This record gives sequence, structure tokens and C-alpha cells, in this order.
Amino acid sequence: MSEVPLILPKLPARRRRTSFVLTSLIDVIFLLVIFFMVSSQVLPYSLIPLGPAASGTAPAEATAAATAPVSLRIQAGRVSIGGQPVEFADLSGALAELRRSGVTGLVLSTSSSASVQDLVTVLELCRTAAFETVTVLNRRAAAP
Repeated sequence: MSEVPLILPKLPARRRRTSFVLTSLIDVIFLLVIFFMVSSQVLPYSLIPLGPAASGTAPAEATAAATAPVSLRIQAGRVSIGGQPVEFADLSGALAELRRSGVTGLVLSTSSSASVQDLVTVLELCRTAAFETVTVLNRRAAAP
């Protein structure tokens, strides 16, 4: 048998370059985002009610002359009441004792180490202890 000569020379096999198309991946991610947005429950932010909790305490008009408000300094994990450090675990009892001693108002100030959750925890405990006035001092933010 005789070999038939090739008319075209045999070219080396070229590597096929694979391409990665992001369009379908973006579509899937977009659909997942929409699914989770629709299926999740969005809770509205609400204000913390700061009025006195229902308790057997008499209103301010019926009590004796109100004392000056006590200062609370909120730090990370603890509070200083009038300069005396108190842990968060003992804060409820300390606030109840203040309330029984006739204190009707508090002034809250936060340190730079305190988190928003620390402030919210103290505000909730102040509400439970039924203080009549709670003032939160605002401190000026650091320059950007």
C-alpha cells in the first residue's frame, strides 16, 4: 500500500483556552440575595421605653424632697456608681439599693471602652429599678 501524501501539513494541537463566564454566577448570587431578603424577617428598630416600670413606688410629688441625681460611669463590663466600681452582675442590686435610699435620678456617662450594649443594659436596669429621671450625657466624638 502506498501512503497518500497529506495536502495540508499537520499543525500542532493548540491548547484550548477555557474561559470563565461570570454572568451566570452573578445571576445565581443575585437570585440568592433576593431569596434571603424576601424570606428573612426584618425587625424594626424600636426605642427603649425609659418610663418607670410598674412598681409599688409612690410618684415624685408624694415622696419627700428629691435628692440630687447620682452619677454612673459606664465602662466595658462594669459601672462606677459615685466612684465605686460595680460589676454588671451586681448592678441590679446596687440600683435597687439606690432607689430604696431615695435617689430618684441618675446621670449616665460612658467611657470610650463602653459598647452600645453596655449602655442599653444599664438603661434597662434603670427602667427596672423605676428611676424617675435618667439623663445620658453625650460626649463629643473624636476628630475623623
